[in-house]
Amino acid sequence: MAKTNFKNIDAYHAAFPEEIRKRMTSIRNLVHQLVPGAIETISYQIPAFKLDKQFLLYYCAFAHHLSLSSPWSKAFLQSFEQELKNYHVSKAVIQFPHTEKLPLPFIRDIIQFRKQETEHFVPEKKKTISNPDKKEAITFAREINMYHSKQNKTDKAICELLAREITRVLPGAENKIWHAHPVWFLDGNPIVGYSKQKAGIRLMFWSGAGFGEEALNVIGKKFKDASIFYTDVSEIKKPAMKRWLKKSRTIQWDYKNLVKRKGKLERLK
Repeated sequence: MAKTNFKNIDAYHAAFPEEIRKRMTSIRNLVHQLVPGAIETISYQIPAFKLDKQFLLYYCAFAHHLSLSSPWSKAFLQSFEQELKNYHVSKAVIQFPHTEKLPLPFIRDIIQFRKQETEHFVPEKKKTISNPDKKEAITFAREINMYHSKQNKTDKAICELLAREITRVLPGAENKIWHAHPVWFLDGNPIVGYSKQKAGIRLMFWSGAGFGEEALNVIGKKFKDASIFYTDVSEIKKPAMKRWLKKSRTIQWDYKNLVKRKGKLERLK
């Protein structure tokens, strides 16, 4: 599949052999049959369906399987626990091998379940965390707070301080869970994020290798990123953090168009 800039689902289907197209069309038809109000779109360059502005379901094709994806809820995983044992399942993806007949009755049940969840969806409110230094409200996505809540006491304190400082110094930056960890974006370009690693909480700047900062000494081998690890909240130096975050506004490589440019990074001016 050479083409990656798909304008619609038809264009996506056209990039695959006929047998794979037939399998994807079966899922597409089921969605429209069971959810007449579903709207087709392309998201993350794969077919997706929305209902009442909420994402219902995604699917995508690979050489050996089809993937059906959605933010599977705990209720979903519990409801289909037995059926899911027959497939490779991750947090957001169920894989259906091309060597096996597509289980349309099961997929029908999945679509109906997601329809009910989406129809009863209640938008998550952003949680506000006070900033003890500035006595001001710092607000970021509730899903980031959920990420924090899953950490142990020490790591949670590190994550919360990082989130406050990033949001304070980069006001207006979009923040969300991206590739399973908190990330802040400027104009759609990933800037800074953190994640739990064996060595501690890793704070990563996507363009950090160009900051000229000695402390950001974990340099990526493929891209322009640089990182630092924290094992205790006392290790976070706010003046340094502020300096790095200010540099992150002016020193950026264009990661958001990396796929479009076939893996070639370009510096943003």
